[in-house]
Amino acid sequence: MRERLFRYGFFLLTLLCVHSAMGQELNYDGCLSHSQLYELYSGNVQSMGQMMGRQRFFMVSSDNNVTFMWNGDTLMMNLCNWQFSQGFNDIYVNAFYKEGFHNFVEYNTTAACANKLLQECKEKYMEQYDDDETFELEESKNISDSLSLFPIIKKTSPQLTFNFREGYQILFPEENSVNDQFLIQIYNPKNFSQLISLSKTQLEQQLLARQIKEQTILKNMAAADSLAKIEEFPAAIQMLEEVYDLLPDYIHTVDTKLGAIKKQYKEKKIQTYTEEGERLYHAGDYNGAMEMFSNVLREDINNKNAKERIDNIGRKMDILHQRGQVTYEYRESNPQNYREFGEALEQELNQLVDNTNDGTLDMRFSIIFDTMGINQSYYNINSFNTVAIDKNLPILQNRMSKLLGHKSLQPSSREDIFIRSTSTFNINMDWRSYEQQVAKKRKKIVNKSSYSLNPLIEDALTNDPRMHYGTYFFNVKTKNYNDRAYHDISLTKYKTVGGEAFIYGLIPGLGTLIATQGKEGAACMVLSLLCYGGATTSYVFYKDFKKKYDETHASLNEKDEKALRTKREVCKWAAIGGVSIGGTIQLGGMIKAMVRGIQNKKHSKELRQALQYEPIEIKKENIHIQ
Repeated sequence: MRERLFRYGFFLLTLLCVHSAMGQELNYDGCLSHSQLYELYSGNVQSMGQMMGRQRFFMVSSDNNVTFMWNGDTLMMNLCNWQFSQGFNDIYVNAFYKEGFHNFVEYNTTAACANKLLQECKEKYMEQYDDDETFELEESKNISDSLSLFPIIKKTSPQLTFNFREGYQILFPEENSVNDQFLIQIYNPKNFSQLISLSKTQLEQQLLARQIKEQTILKNMAAADSLAKIEEFPAAIQMLEEVYDLLPDYIHTVDTKLGAIKKQYKEKKIQTYTEEGERLYHAGDYNGAMEMFSNVLREDINNKNAKERIDNIGRKMDILHQRGQVTYEYRESNPQNYREFGEALEQELNQLVDNTNDGTLDMRFSIIFDTMGINQSYYNINSFNTVAIDKNLPILQNRMSKLLGHKSLQPSSREDIFIRSTSTFNINMDWRSYEQQVAKKRKKIVNKSSYSLNPLIEDALTNDPRMHYGTYFFNVKTKNYNDRAYHDISLTKYKTVGGEAFIYGLIPGLGTLIATQGKEGAACMVLSLLCYGGATTSYVFYKDFKKKYDETHASLNEKDEKALRTKREVCKWAAIGGVSIGGTIQLGGMIKAMVRGIQNKKHSKELRQALQYEPIEIKKENIHIQ
């Protein structure tokens, strides 16, 4: 009866422990209580996994037919391994199980968790605790401050064991001084004795050595995986190298995993060296960066990024070594900036020439940047002469001063390092303006100026349909820049014979000759002059015959008188006819000259209208200094 009551009490106590363990689901410190360890000991795989999941353990491995050593004997068990990470101390739980038997649980935990479990067991099973047994209490070294409130048990006596009425026991071995952890075991010795007696066969004895090696290999591989996850690659590699040759049929598997981890380790080192190299590179420590990227090449001789960086650093170091001794050509180091600035300088010089008729300029403009990237450019005007020099010189100086700060003037650099550079514009130029008067006639072009006729003017007069007969006035500006000539030519005024040619027609044929540039009017002039000449001659003869008739007609016979009177009348009418015909021809010529003049005005209307607003540009050549 007493034994039955004791069993009922123990059952209730177990339920309370289980309930207490369930109530600790929110406690994620990795410590397992007595009731939780009992649940692992007595449960199946599914219930074990559920309980460990609630405690935030994650399964490291789950293997079948794992070799289990018990007092020198070997058993084939299934193994589940869980891990709980806590700071620098990881907690592991290994559950060896086999159908029909209770489990063997290995609880690798911290000293703090071991202390809590020991205290719990002492409270539940005081009769097994020897008050005379001596313990040494020390503070924890490698756990958090909150856990260090619990003393660590440093046993001076052998293993402390709690034996329970259900036939299982909890074993506390001494602390492992290497990693400050306890290995706590919960099991039933009788179960394993029975299991060994049932399963020990000759085959198991023959396979014992292999199973032990296989278990060691699998454990080391699982541990290597865990170490690789936290990037402890040297330790992971060591774990695999320790079991590399244990079993020939595992060499490929271990070698594959070893190769994968070595590859990860290599990639990690490359990444670390690269990141540090980039940091030193951007900080300007090129020697340190060179060393880091050299380390990368030692790991991967074909690493493209490291090769490029080493080449780049080499160029930078060469430039740093030379930049205090070498002056680079700005035109070559900054071609785009040089071109843009040259265009701005051209614009200023052409504006100066456009705004003045005559002048000379001898100037030097130097672009200079030092190794600090500071603009030290300057200009020097050696000589400058225009009509209003007192007005134009300050304008030129102001424009050149503004160019010193032009946006296109940027520092020179190579490989992002400032270098000293310079380029100079030597400007030697002169310009003058004059008027060119040219007459366009029917068959030729006549230069009426003392200056030689520019071929461009002659070509324009010949080929431009707007330019009819007349006199043209051109404004010509010749410019010389560093022994190269440029020209600006524009038509400023135009004259031609219009309706006034009618007045010129008072001289027979002259109006038509002038209006048509000699193409027409000659016949009119000749015929008119012949008629007027004949009329004049006839009139002279008429006067002579009239005088003679008046003096002698009384003494002449009828026949002679009639002949003399006939001559007088013929000359009279010949003179009248000559004048009439000549006048008619002349009048026709005058009308024709007026018509031709009006046509001249009509043909040149477009040209004359254009000249009312501004000169007509024939050619514009800006000075080009590059």
